Amino acid sequence: MRAFVALDLPDEVIQPLTRLQSGLTVGRHTPEENLHLTLAFLGDVADGIAHDLAEALAGMRLGPVTLELAGLDLFGGRRPTVLYVAARGEGLQTIHDKVMRAAREAGVVLPRERFRPHVTLARFAAHLGEKDQRRLGEFLSLNGTFALPSAKAASITLYRSHLRDDGAIHEPLASFDLDG
Repeated sequence: MRAFVALDLPDEVIQPLTRLQSGLTVGRHTPEENLHLTLAFLGDVADGIAHDLAEALAGMRLGPVTLELAGLDLFGGRRPTVLYVAARGEGLQTIHDKVMRAAREAGVVLPRERFRPHVTLARFAAHLGEKDQRRLGEFLSLNGTFALPSAKAASITLYRSHLRDDGAIHEPLASFDLDG
């Protein structure tokens, strides 16, 4: 199964994010129910490994996370593929490290790469036409400094991801409350 562990966004940030998305006229928006912050992308894992990871996370003291979302940016360089809002916050790196350690101990082979916490707002086709590039540029000019007040996250979730032509469906397998 294709799986990942995500920080569930606090309710008070969801509506401002969807309101921000409504002003974007290019790309495929991340549906409201799929907005999250990925802590660890597991890739394809066996059911048993996902079960072991869920047990490990259930037994951990995960600690509180205060989330701050601020600033829009793009992945993909000159050919952007993703529009996201950057994330930071107290406890975020710590919980990422704990999830990564638990995943490795459960048998997940994870690449060692830098953690770039973000919430994906939209995805783009491999090639944006000139008109769409202009629209995206205007959106970034108007909203690039977007920021939300800090909010306390309450949980993380282990998800199974079902890929479809019109976007992924994220099925929650297990959720874990954050301490504090």
